[in-house]
Amino acid sequence: MRAIIGLLGALLPASAWAHSPIKGLGNLANGILHPLFVPAHLLLVLALGLLLGQQGVSRHLVAVWAYLFGLAMGLLLAWHATVLVDAATQEMTVLCLAVTAALLVVVARPLPSWILLPLGAGAGILLGLDSLQAELEGRARAVALFGSGVGLYLLLLYPMALAERFQARHWQRIGIRVIASWIAASALLVLALLLA
Repeated sequence: MRAIIGLLGALLPASAWAHSPIKGLGNLANGILHPLFVPAHLLLVLALGLLLGQQGVSRHLVAVWAYLFGLAMGLLLAWHATVLVDAATQEMTVLCLAVTAALLVVVARPLPSWILLPLGAGAGILLGLDSLQAELEGRARAVALFGSGVGLYLLLLYPMALAERFQARHWQRIGIRVIASWIAASALLVLALLLA
């Protein structure tokens, strides 16, 4: 009897949303946690944070501001439900940007601001645009998107601070590069699954 009930349950699934809120949490908490449950978002923001920290935040503070400005623009577009490309293309673009940022960390060469500035702005816009939770409307959507902005900013700060702090010793710099290589490999695997 249990097997029959289990089989019927598997054959009659409820509707699923790719970016749906977690039941029982408020809209703000859902927004803050949202980037943690989207692998592409998490990989991109971790890779970008490691890159900015490795390059020196004080020397490239303009790239951090570009990220925040791009994030605000992307969230504003998402609030108005603006769709620039289909969801699959948008996710593939986020993953390609994550691979790019992670590989730049692995290479570990000093980069000029004219490379980091568009990378930060592009990452912010893409992450903001892809933070829309389709089920929410009106004020609930605005609160959730604000929470996503807070979560994406905090997620950038931690790897950025870690990478900047770990520039003192050679083995620490290698550790940051190893973490970035794992991020690049993870992003490539997710990208391969999307393309398959």
